[in-house]
Amino acid sequence: MRVSRTRRLAAATAAAALVAGAAWAATSASASAAPARATAAAVQRASAGGLTPDQHRRADQLISIFENSTTELQYGYAENINDGRGVTAGRAGFTTNDGDALKVVRAYTAVSPDNPLARFIPELERLAAAGSGDTSGLPESDYVAAWKQAAQDATFRQVQDDQVDQRYFTPAMNQADQLGLTTALARAELYDASIQHGNGSEYDALPALISRTNAKVGSPSGAGESTWLNAFFDVRIDDLTNPANSSTAAEWSKSVDRVECLRRIAATGNYNLDGPLSVTAFGSGYTIS
Repeated sequence: MRVSRTRRLAAATAAAALVAGAAWAATSASASAAPARATAAAVQRASAGGLTPDQHRRADQLISIFENSTTELQYGYAENINDGRGVTAGRAGFTTNDGDALKVVRAYTAVSPDNPLARFIPELERLAAAGSGDTSGLPESDYVAAWKQAAQDATFRQVQDDQVDQRYFTPAMNQADQLGLTTALARAELYDASIQHGNGSEYDALPALISRTNAKVGSPSGAGESTWLNAFFDVRIDDLTNPANSSTAAEWSKSVDRVECLRRIAATGNYNLDGPLSVTAFGSGYTIS
């Protein structure tokens, strides 16, 4: 499970916000009617997870905005954000304290043994076993430099993509299928929650958020998808501001706008995640083609 990185949002530049495509014009239709329109489009979806390739890409770019203040996926990002999880790195914030980064490095080493990160596996194993955020044994500066170097390799970038799909995207889409969610926006919200909250059995994890939403308003089929999604937004924000895991409290409390950003998209009625998509997150504007 990873934590949102909001520490660089205030420094987001205009260059990060520029993506090809004109600004999306807000529709005048109500949000409550939008899911019905999106359901018709769902029949045409052929991509894994119930999203078209463009919808999947826009969801990835939205998450990249939330994580790194840019629509470009940051495979080479690596930093200790002092949240107790050691070094956070890569496009999905793989951390060193919990085996998250270890799985990525192991997968990379399996296909490319002679890589700059392979030598860190013994220490990553020790940190994962201890659940330790200590980075002195890596040491941190060497590990960060090696991660950035590895990110220049297309194979390592593909490994990161595969790990995100296996550990975050696919579990979230399985949950969406079980719930009967049909809109791209609702599926993107579960995907984002999967990245930030994880998919385990913890109180803060995605399955628990879903259970609390169902207890609050009922299933999406009973409550209506837009009503259910709005309730999920509320449940997730409550968890971000009152997490069971106290080590995430400070960082998560600053990340509420990633949920509100998606709620603002819902308010425009763009449940299909059609592009060009113009959004504001943490005070900065972005356009996704």
